[in-house]
Amino acid sequence: AGILAGAGNLDPTKRGMAAGSDVYVTNYSSSFLDAATTNLLYNGTAQITNSSYGDGCNGGYTSISNTVDSQTNTYTSILHVFSTGNSGTSNCGYGAGNGWGNITGGHKQGKNVIATANVYYNGLLASSSSRGPATDGRIKPDITAHGQGQLSTDENNGYLSFGGTSGAAPGIAGVSAQLYQLYKDQNEGQLPESALIKAAILNTANDYGNVGPDFKFGWGLVNGLRAAMLLEDERYLEDTITQDSENNHTISIPDNTKQVRFMLYWNDPAAVPGASTALVNDIDLKLITPSNTELLPWILDPSPNPVTLDQPATNGADHLNNMEQVLINNPQAGDYTLNIKGYDIPSGPQHYFVLYEIISEELTLTYPIGNEKFVVGEQEVIHWDAINTSGNFSLEYSTDNGNSWSSIGTASSTSTNYTWTVPNTVSGESIVRITSGSFSDQSSATFSIANQVSGVDISQICPENLTIVWDLLTDATSYDVYILGEKFMEKVGTTSETSLSIEITDPDRPFWVAVSATGGNNWETRRSIAINNPGGLYNCSLSKDISVESI
Repeated sequence: AGILAGAGNLDPTKRGMAAGSDVYVTNYSSSFLDAATTNLLYNGTAQITNSSYGDGCNGGYTSISNTVDSQTNTYTSILHVFSTGNSGTSNCGYGAGNGWGNITGGHKQGKNVIATANVYYNGLLASSSSRGPATDGRIKPDITAHGQGQLSTDENNGYLSFGGTSGAAPGIAGVSAQLYQLYKDQNEGQLPESALIKAAILNTANDYGNVGPDFKFGWGLVNGLRAAMLLEDERYLEDTITQDSENNHTISIPDNTKQVRFMLYWNDPAAVPGASTALVNDIDLKLITPSNTELLPWILDPSPNPVTLDQPATNGADHLNNMEQVLINNPQAGDYTLNIKGYDIPSGPQHYFVLYEIISEELTLTYPIGNEKFVVGEQEVIHWDAINTSGNFSLEYSTDNGNSWSSIGTASSTSTNYTWTVPNTVSGESIVRITSGSFSDQSSATFSIANQVSGVDISQICPENLTIVWDLLTDATSYDVYILGEKFMEKVGTTSETSLSIEITDPDRPFWVAVSATGGNNWETRRSIAINNPGGLYNCSLSKDISVESI
């Protein structure tokens, strides 16, 4: 719940992926047909489910697979998000020995759901993360997220350190929730089809592992920002297809595009439980370039051989999966024709989406990008996206908005992140720059480096006011005071002193308070860890007003 929806009220660094979302908790039912779950889904109260329970290993397309696929077709806004499982080193009978074909549960092998693999913060795959293929050779996992070494909410207002695909799946559920909200904001409150959200996540993922999809990372490491940009720019279209018919869609690719990805995706009808091949409706994608070259999508060889399963993707006709992607590096500018053919559609017409991801930058710094609040001496992980770069990366920082630079370090050509110890230089004009050969990018706005406010306490609670105190912070010019509102920490006042009295209406309720500071060249500290007072009159001298009437 914390990874998915945590508000970051106690500790702002523990904020969830979709902070403040409404979360409904039900006792897990492996059938996904229990009333507690179906009532929430079928009446539109909830759109996304997240669970990580196992149900066998490499069990094939089961009755539960059929259920979850049926639900997403009947109620098109439903998205089921699962872990892949933590059996990554196991032999579950796929035929390739230990380490392959060990997805833990039929529900996770559904075609229209998301099964999530698990990495450390730096993108290294956890050895325990279950690997594909699905029993019939389809691409599983679908996507990968950071789940190892997570710190998130625990009972009694604490935090818990843990790891596993159970920590990765709620990250994907949270990213999905944000994408749902973005779509609703752009479409007058209308909910998206889960097929569009899943496809946006797959088509914009950062490629990890082998080039193209693979049976360890699926389509790669989630990139929520690029998925949001794709939806925001409406780089997608939809249509229907029937048996033996063909649709052609033309998409123009501009000059100076560094990479383009076209994806065909459809929510496939549920297959019969136990089906040896789960795909029901088979649609084929063929891309025709402006120079009339025909390109086919990525395919993997699912033969039960550990060497074959670890081979990079090639290109060809795909008759297993309900998603197909063609990727081109440094594409020719012009009009591209996507030929969509109804290869085998016994249950049609079949609705589908086509999405296209256009990347124009070779190197993009994705964190820090501006307005972050770093603390002196803490470690922060710098992140970047790189397309078609080959050299090592040089990282630098500036505390005077780029007038001068200091070295952070060098990362290898295959890296996408670097752990940085924040320097002891308080500044509100900090930026980071990354360079590889002739390519460079930097934070799009300044961020702060400063110490946090300490000594935050509640010194007095009276019937109508509360007094909050804290220690003086060197060079601070003002302090913002926060108190927990209905859902989030809310700013209730600003002062240049080291105490503030605020009006309250109920002195007996619990109070959570925190303080941040600003100063110098517009630096701003991260909000302090919130402290709690159970409420009740405290350190308050009350005068007695006595009224006497003559009798």
